[in-house]
Amino acid sequence: MRPKNYTSYRMRFAVLLPLILFIFPNFSNAQSPSVAMQWDEVQLSCIRKDAARPTIQARNLYHAAIVMYDAWAVYDDDATTVLLGKTLGNFTCPFNGITIPENRKAAQEKAISYAMYRFLTNRYQPFSPTPSGQPQNNWITFSSGYLNTLMSNLGYDPSITSTDYSDGDPAKLGNYIGQK
Repeated sequence: MRPKNYTSYRMRFAVLLPLILFIFPNFSNAQSPSVAMQWDEVQLSCIRKDAARPTIQARNLYHAAIVMYDAWAVYDDDATTVLLGKTLGNFTCPFNGITIPENRKAAQEKAISYAMYRFLTNRYQPFSPTPSGQPQNNWITFSSGYLNTLMSNLGYDPSITSTDYSDGDPAKLGNYIGQK
């Protein structure tokens, strides 16, 4: 007999398993963690600095997994996106397709980075609650500095904000995914 929310469990499993498999092989190589792992670490640092809001943070982690998975899945022949180009409940995320570049891995990493940058910037905004005693401007300095530092370390320009991915730019596709 299936649980009441069997479809919901299958959906979560379908989203999280490929992401875990995408990240997990890089655990053994501490010298070069995957881009997804680096963004996971950034998000965990944001959570540590944010006010304790477990249900909101759980939702943020779930949405981050979808953001990264969809940014990765677009460039994979066998993967199917979760939200991109689909309707889930009352939410529709239009997608017109994208030209697949020769270097898929570089495109995946770039799309993941821009998607997560936009996602985290939106979810951990300056008006986000802070732990008691922490001045608001320290939060702003931390979150924007940490996110910008990772983008810079990865060689990406956070000032690219366009979401018009019709030219095939993975950065713009990432921005689009992060915005949605």
